[in-house]
Amino acid sequence: MTRHCGGEMVSGGVYWNKNAGEFVSVPADGGRLDGCESDKYIRTPLPLVLILGPLIGAAFAFFLPLSGVLVLAPFLASKLRSAVALGAARMAAPHLQPGVSYLEPAPHGDVAEHTDVATDDAKLIRLAEAIAEKRMRER
Repeated sequence: MTRHCGGEMVSGGVYWNKNAGEFVSVPADGGRLDGCESDKYIRTPLPLVLILGPLIGAAFAFFLPLSGVLVLAPFLASKLRSAVALGAARMAAPHLQPGVSYLEPAPHGDVAEHTDVATDDAKLIRLAEAIAEKRMRER
């Protein structure tokens, strides 16, 4: 098993790129290895490639679902921490107001503190009057 750098002329065979973790096949008459000098290659015997290839694939197939769990666990832990910080009563009965958009970011604190129902009603009345006026003009 000889070591080579990217861009180097080599004889035919199978080479393992240590940086990318992939096997590169060079034709029997030889060729140049991809990459620059920082890419390190190791010439690998074919029987070793036939053993390592499926093992690396099996390790990938085994650890891919594990990576999902490793990402999901901290996410759920942060959601649980924020739920405990808000309190169990707030989780059981959130304060919702009709006509308020909960899709846009709301300021911190209680929603009722930041919405003025009288002002919202006045805006709705003005909007309804404007719509009625436009309808009358169109007729």
